[in-house]
Amino acid sequence: MGLSYWLRGNVGAMVVSWFLFAISGSLTQPYMSMYLHMLGASDIEIGLVRSLGSLAVLLTILPGGVLTDVVGRKRSIVVGTWGIAAVQFLYAVVQDWRQFAVVYVVDWALHFYQPALTAILLDSLPPHRRGGGMMLTAVLPQVPWLFLPPVGGYLLDHMGLLGMRLSFVLSGLVSVTVAVLRMRALEETIEVRPLDGRRLLREVVRSYAIWRGVRLMSPFMAYVAFLGFVTSFAGTALQTFGVLYAVNVVGIDNTSWGVTQSAATAVGILFGLVLMSVIDKAPRVTALFSGLLLMSVGYLMLGLWKNIVSLVTAAIIVGVGGEVAMSIRRALVGDLITPENRGRVMGSTLALEYMGSIAGGVSIAHLYAASPHLAFLASGIALAAASLPLLRRLASP
Repeated sequence: MGLSYWLRGNVGAMVVSWFLFAISGSLTQPYMSMYLHMLGASDIEIGLVRSLGSLAVLLTILPGGVLTDVVGRKRSIVVGTWGIAAVQFLYAVVQDWRQFAVVYVVDWALHFYQPALTAILLDSLPPHRRGGGMMLTAVLPQVPWLFLPPVGGYLLDHMGLLGMRLSFVLSGLVSVTVAVLRMRALEETIEVRPLDGRRLLREVVRSYAIWRGVRLMSPFMAYVAFLGFVTSFAGTALQTFGVLYAVNVVGIDNTSWGVTQSAATAVGILFGLVLMSVIDKAPRVTALFSGLLLMSVGYLMLGLWKNIVSLVTAAIIVGVGGEVAMSIRRALVGDLITPENRGRVMGSTLALEYMGSIAGGVSIAHLYAASPHLAFLASGIALAAASLPLLRRLASP
C-alpha cells in the first residue's frame, strides 16, 4: 500500500501539519532546558517548570476531551493551534526563567485539543489500519528532526540566547502556517449537535471526574492508560534533562546533541516505516511489551554508563520503543472504545500521561540534581516493573 493512500483527507492533513510542527519543534525542543538554564533556572526549577506545564494541560485537557465530542473535533483543533502559534513568539522575548515559566504554562494550557487530534485520526482510519496509521503519524512527521536539531544547536552554540530567540521566531512563523492549513483542510467527523451553555458548563465541570472516562474502559484498557502515566514519568529524565546530561556530564556541545537527536530520529523513522506494514499483524500485547522493554533498556544504559556511545544508543532505542508503545496504546483506544466515547477516554488517558509528567518533573528533577545516573536508573526500573503484567499476559495460554 503506497504512501499516497495515507496522505489524503484528515489523515493527510494531520500528517502534513505535524510535519510542519516538527520543523519548529526540532529547532527548539531539544534545547528548552538549556534555554531555561541560560535564563537562570536550576535543575530543580527546570523540573518545576515542566511540572507546571503538565499541570496546566491537565486542567484543560479534561474539558478538552468533552469539547471534542460536543463542539466537534475541527473547532477544538483550530482554536488550540492558533493559540499555540501566537505563544511561540512570546518565547522569543522572555527575559528570565520565571517569564519563560508563565509562557510555558499558557502554551501547554492551549494543548487542550489533544484528545481531538487523536479522535479525528481514529475516526478517519479504517479499523484494520489503525496501528499502521498511528505509526505513520508518529514517524513521518519527524523527518525534519533528521536535519534541524543540529541547526538549533549551532545557533545556540554560536549566538547564545539570540540563537534561541531566532529559533522561536521561526517556530512561530511555521506554526501560523499549520493553523491556516488545519483551518482549511480538516473536515469534521462527527455530527455536532446544538448544546445550551448551561449544559456545556455542567459537562466541563464533570469532565474533571477522571474516573468517568476510566469507567468506560475495560480493566485491560485501564491498565494501558496507566502505562501512559509510567512512560511520561520515566520520559522526564531524557526529555527534560537529556541536553543538560549530554553537555554537562558527557561533555559534548549543543550541536553534537542535535546530531544525536537526528541520529535517533533516522533510526526511528526507518524502524517505523518497516513496522508500519506489519504492526497490525502482530498481537497488540506483544508489540506494546516490546516497546516498553526497549525504553527500559535505554534508560538503564544511561544509568550505568557515562559515554557518548551509550548516550546515542540509548536515545535511539528509547525513541523507537516510545513510538511503538505510543502507537499501540492509541490504536487500542480505537479497538476497544466506541467512537462517541473516544474523546472522553482520550481525555482521561492523556490526563494520566500528564500526571506522570507532573510527578516526574518533581521527583526525577530531585534525583537528577542528586545524581543524573540515579534519575535514569529510576526511569528504567519503573518501566520494567510496569510492563510485568504484559509479560504474564504473554505467558498465559
